[in-house]
Amino acid sequence: MTDTATGPHDARARLEQWLKHPQTTGGQSSADGRWFAFVSTRDGIPAAFRVPDVGGAATKIEVGSERVHSFQPARQGGRAMLAVDHGGDEQWQLAAVEPAAGDGPGVVRWLTSDPKVIHSPGAWRDGRRYVFTSNARDPKFFDVHELDAAGSSGPRRIHQEDALLDVVAADASRALVRRTNTNLDGDLLLLRDDGASELTSHSGELTIFSADLAPNSVLAAANPEREFAAVVRYGGGSAEVLYDFPGDVELIRVAPSGRAAAVAVNDQGWSRLYTVGLDDNSRRELSLPAAGVVSGIDWVGEGASLLLDVSVPESGADVLELELGSGRTRAIAPSPQPLPARLRPPTLREFTASDGLKIPFWDFRPVTPTPRGTIVWVHGGPESQSRPQFLAVHSFFVEQGWRLIVPNVRGSTGYGRTYVHLDDVRRRMDSVRDLRDLVRFLADQGEVSSGQLGVAGGSYGGFMVLSALTTYPELWGAGAEWVGIANFVTFLEHTRSWRRKVREDEYGSLEHDREFLESISPIHHIDRIRAPLCVVHGANDPRVPVEEAEQIVAALRARGVPVEYLRYDNEGHGLVRRPNQVEAYGRVAEFFAQHLERAPVAAPVGAEKAPLPPP
Repeated sequence: MTDTATGPHDARARLEQWLKHPQTTGGQSSADGRWFAFVSTRDGIPAAFRVPDVGGAATKIEVGSERVHSFQPARQGGRAMLAVDHGGDEQWQLAAVEPAAGDGPGVVRWLTSDPKVIHSPGAWRDGRRYVFTSNARDPKFFDVHELDAAGSSGPRRIHQEDALLDVVAADASRALVRRTNTNLDGDLLLLRDDGASELTSHSGELTIFSADLAPNSVLAAANPEREFAAVVRYGGGSAEVLYDFPGDVELIRVAPSGRAAAVAVNDQGWSRLYTVGLDDNSRRELSLPAAGVVSGIDWVGEGASLLLDVSVPESGADVLELELGSGRTRAIAPSPQPLPARLRPPTLREFTASDGLKIPFWDFRPVTPTPRGTIVWVHGGPESQSRPQFLAVHSFFVEQGWRLIVPNVRGSTGYGRTYVHLDDVRRRMDSVRDLRDLVRFLADQGEVSSGQLGVAGGSYGGFMVLSALTTYPELWGAGAEWVGIANFVTFLEHTRSWRRKVREDEYGSLEHDREFLESISPIHHIDRIRAPLCVVHGANDPRVPVEEAEQIVAALRARGVPVEYLRYDNEGHGLVRRPNQVEAYGRVAEFFAQHLERAPVAAPVGAEKAPLPPP
């Protein structure tokens, strides 16, 4: 446990130690299983690495000082594909990494170079042909393209729709494409040389978490007319539920033989891992070395082992190889920097909201018996879920003596189709009320005092922070938000054109709901904010434009409310560069210490103003 009396310099040095323990994800195997690819933050920004299957030092693929989105080995040969953006702008460009002799990094050759176009990474057909989507034709829509990674000609369009398309899998003769209608509704298309066919004709909403090609069909983690996603087989014009579990099937990856698949299931936030037979009824649960979250799966070679992206709250995020026969696991690229400390895992708890709904939350407690204070930390999305995984910033705050309460308010994923829609459009403020009810629950247990809590969150979680501060001002002693929404109208007007349609389904449209969106936007209730606020934003944010931060900062300064603003000109939707993370989150920690440790106790919980009524 770090001495909480240390100064700002010491705390930031400790934060940097936590951030130096890298987030390692995106594990994939080369076609022959002789080397593995992954993306890691070990050098201070997400970068591509490769390592021999027998272990040893990892080799970095040099692409300058920008972040890598993905690093994908080809289905044949030694080539791989990189996707890189500039300054966090999410305008992804593609580069082929040509194989090199021995274990060298290979030669990077750029295949796209238009900074005004997004080239969303897709999948390899073979050792040369790669399929992906881009919005080169129209910024609002993404068409499917193919390129020859070894040739000199540019990409050619192979499928066009006025829709948001992304490639999820491919082989020599097929490409599997997902059409996003809303963030929670989609379709699967199968592209062949003779045209495209739609696989997922359905009534009502269909959420597709993951999908892959099987020999004569397609497997998907989807929820056709179901509360939770199951393993569903599409082919021949029908949908067949093969396996279901108590929770959402989130990931599915078909084995090289085509006779089995590996699947990851979300069980109350924790991941459970299985292999399932595709021509029999076999089902086998696999043991993970520690409880956590599996966010990626790939098969190695002929299928004797799996590569898994695994994040464990008390031990880090790594890519592990799991041998199916023996059950043994090993980290393919062990962290060169050990964790500064080993913390206790979070506890899953729940409370009953004022309307009777059960709301789950994670309780991260420091080892000290008397925490410095409590911070309610709200996830983004809103179609997302806080889960028991390793987050360096969370670990830093807990080690510094802060207790983190991390709720999954109504509207979160992971709890079924009904739960995720409980905050849609006109029910938006019900999710903010959940934060009030959470504080009331903790106060009734004698765990917190009104006016002495912090509230923090990013993106949609940033809106939740601002809305909590304006709707229930007596609850909070300080707030911090990054890349958050202050004004739903200006947010929808200025977010990238391809995002606006899918976001309006969740938030409401400017055409039909403008008055309501104005009524709930925190910027229009700025006079209610009493607590000091820290605001962080990237200037290149394509999702929540930086003007959202500048509106709220200017309004608070005009009223004389204490507000600090950290703007980063080389970041986008969130901070990915370690120096920026150290400065920003270190300052957030100092800000909470400054304003919470000596905060006066306010009125009893429950005496605060009522939530904003709908118009």
